[in-house]
Amino acid sequence: MKQYDREVLIIDRRSQRRSMEWEIVLRDMPCRSCDSKDTRVDGVPFGSSDPELRAQRARSLLMNLALAVLDDASRRARDEDVCTPSTRLALRVLRPYLPDRELLMTFWTAAETGRGKPHGPALQAMRWIVTKLVDAGHPVWAEFR
Repeated sequence: MKQYDREVLIIDRRSQRRSMEWEIVLRDMPCRSCDSKDTRVDGVPFGSSDPELRAQRARSLLMNLALAVLDDASRRARDEDVCTPSTRLALRVLRPYLPDRELLMTFWTAAETGRGKPHGPALQAMRWIVTKLVDAGHPVWAEFR
């Protein structure tokens, strides 16, 4: 049995511009010993002990839920005021995961000033945050990448 780290698999598929759809991933993963495409593939997010695993899952879930709040806010920022306590809380949750707070401040400023602008500066700031998190090795859900 061969195990792949989920993040490494995502990065590898993205760099080769291959599909991230699970059904296609299943068909693309041949058996190492016989090259059969009839293999069983399970996603194993972390390979640590139980307490470490639970802690990593909790951090990952918290970070990605904060990203979901920011993603929603960035999509609505052009049409309405999204500088709300939930957006502020999401930015605070992401603070430990980013090396500096500049991107978080950029997102807040873009959300404040982006109302009515067609190019969506908050959406661009959201993309920068996701890129920095991925570059730092954090497990970011595929739909944000």
